[in-house]
Amino acid sequence: MKKLQIRFITSFLTLCFSLYTCNGQEIPNDISIGIGFLTTNTSFPIPFYKNENDSTPFDILKFNVREDGTTEFETKLKLKPYMISEGDSFEEGERNVNHGLVHFAPELKFRVIDSTKTYFKVITNEKYNEEYYIKIEPQKAYYITLSELYENNCTNCPNSKYNPDWNVFETWERYLKRVEYISKNELKIYDIPNGNIIFEDNYNDFFPFNIVEVKGDWIKLKKGFGREFNFDDSKNYDGWTQWKNGSKILIDIVEQTYE
Repeated sequence: MKKLQIRFITSFLTLCFSLYTCNGQEIPNDISIGIGFLTTNTSFPIPFYKNENDSTPFDILKFNVREDGTTEFETKLKLKPYMISEGDSFEEGERNVNHGLVHFAPELKFRVIDSTKTYFKVITNEKYNEEYYIKIEPQKAYYITLSELYENNCTNCPNSKYNPDWNVFETWERYLKRVEYISKNELKIYDIPNGNIIFEDNYNDFFPFNIVEVKGDWIKLKKGFGREFNFDDSKNYDGWTQWKNGSKILIDIVEQTYE
């Protein structure tokens, strides 16, 4: 009984300190699940275009730091993207640091519907399915993984190509393979996609997985690194499960935690 209690408490604290979670939820039918995500910095203006060939932007999103330290998103768009946060105030940041966390910076992440060498087509409002184009500009930095951003986000580090005007485009595959962990209710694990069930959880226990491969609607799982104590050593969990069905995401995604 003590082992189960420890396991539950650890899981609960992890979820409480999640930087960001994406709970399995159905996207409105007229909104595409997209091909991935564009995370932008929140310091430099972002022009939005109605059409890919427009030379004049419909609007320019600007970021203004308020007196309390939070960031204002100045735009005439009804901005409701995949993820948006104005960040901590100075007071909130100090309180978080005193509790062993971090000062959370502002964040902005768009669902990407299409991308070419010249633009990203993004959803700026997920409730009303409003789409605009963000053009790729030569003075900006574009990365395909967060690790690339970290490697180049240092002004004095060797081989770092520092550019504060950065963007990170992650496909769903790259995103899922780097998140902290995923979990799933009504979990069924198959030996191959649509194959034979090798494990089934009927109690909605907490099983945090990492993803090693993505194949269409299916993901290949392995026990979450550093979270192996949540699993029964006598059972096999290495297999495949479905992560989406059409526009419905079937898994819970924890992008990052502070434990």
